[in-house]
Amino acid sequence: MTDIATTLSQAKARLAALQAEAAAAVAGGTAQTESAQAAWAAVAATEAAAAQADGLRTRILARDDTLAAALAARTAAVAEVDTARTTGNPPPLADASATALRAAVSSAATVSPVSKLDGADYKAAVGAVDTAIDGHDDTATTALASALATLETAHKAYAAKEVLAEAALAAATGASAAIAADLAHARTLRERAAQLASTGDKAAAILAYVDYQAARARLATATAAAAATQLQSNWSAARDAQLSAAADLLAAELAVIQGRLELARKQAEMGAKRATRDASATEAVDAVLNPPPPPPPPGP
Repeated sequence: MTDIATTLSQAKARLAALQAEAAAAVAGGTAQTESAQAAWAAVAATEAAAAQADGLRTRILARDDTLAAALAARTAAVAEVDTARTTGNPPPLADASATALRAAVSSAATVSPVSKLDGADYKAAVGAVDTAIDGHDDTATTALASALATLETAHKAYAAKEVLAEAALAAATGASAAIAADLAHARTLRERAAQLASTGDKAAAILAYVDYQAARARLATATAAAAATQLQSNWSAARDAQLSAAADLLAAELAVIQGRLELARKQAEMGAKRATRDASATEAVDAVLNPPPPPPPPGP
């Protein structure tokens, strides 16, 4: 099991190291600017993560007081039960009281032998009523759990499709800037290669020429009609997939809404059934106590 205090301590140590790294990158000058920015971003992210974890730890540990109060309440309830076993005239939960009550009930109900009151028949009759009431919302509960799982999957699927759509749109919106940048770079490289060739700087001239041709090749690909067609195709496919995922997400949300409504209805019905539980259970016991007569034998 991972220890939260140890992990927080490690996070603080890592934070100090990141702060030192960021400070060193800043001191390194312009060449280290990007490194410094990344380091400070990591510092901020580490601080946020550590603060979140520390807050979670505080809230979780605060529940120790809740548990202590719950255990104290249980102790008090147990003491009341113990008192009911030993105090009173007679003590209501004493074995002798239960035996006397069984004898009185069996005599009044003409149940013989008295041990039959504690047998399976009456318990089964009452238990069947309670089981039916308790299970009245089982199907609705299962359906809602399934709908919630589907909704979670739909959220993840939509998020994935959204990322793909954003990437496709970014590629299209960035195409003109990329073409302009490569065009300017190609012009610069052409002039550089020519200048270096005229001054006899052979290796540098060759490098500039190779980079110039690479820029020209990129421009040839980027300015072809097929590139625009591909950008449109990529966006259309990503957009349609995102729309489909949005429809799935809506359907999943509607299913959860309906599931919650159905569960609320079933629980309301359960409340009504619990209100009449004793009457229903009494009927069930009476059916055991006074079973209907057997059907007449079949005729000749």
